[in-house]
Amino acid sequence: MDGKLGGILALLVVLAIGGCGGSGPMEITGAVTFAGAPLENGTIEFEPSDGKGPLAAGVIKDGRYTLQAMPGPKRVRIEGSKVIGRRQFTPGNPASPMVDITEPIVPERFNTKTTLTHEIIRGTSTCDFDLK
Repeated sequence: MDGKLGGILALLVVLAIGGCGGSGPMEITGAVTFAGAPLENGTIEFEPSDGKGPLAAGVIKDGRYTLQAMPGPKRVRIEGSKVIGRRQFTPGNPASPMVDITEPIVPERFNTKTTLTHEIIRGTSTCDFDLK
């Protein structure tokens, strides 16, 4: 085998092993703020813009999230709520644990009628959202 052909084959092996950066999901982390403050509790979803492929979702806690997502253009949905009180999980049962009562605070334009988009590019791992 000549040197040129050997070099091409070596490059192809490296690309096959490395997968050109991989073909599976990648970890995405980020911060979500709403009205200038970290979103305390919520969820975030990255859905392929073409509707094909897996949906990636994660929990937002204290303004931060981490999830696994495939690269590509995404439609993003963010939901969040605030605690407005507490109640028994099973009303009338004194042994029942207390649970939070919440109400949504993030407008529909960021979730059910989302206008948010983001392109996940292999090699990047952070995606922040400042909802206003």
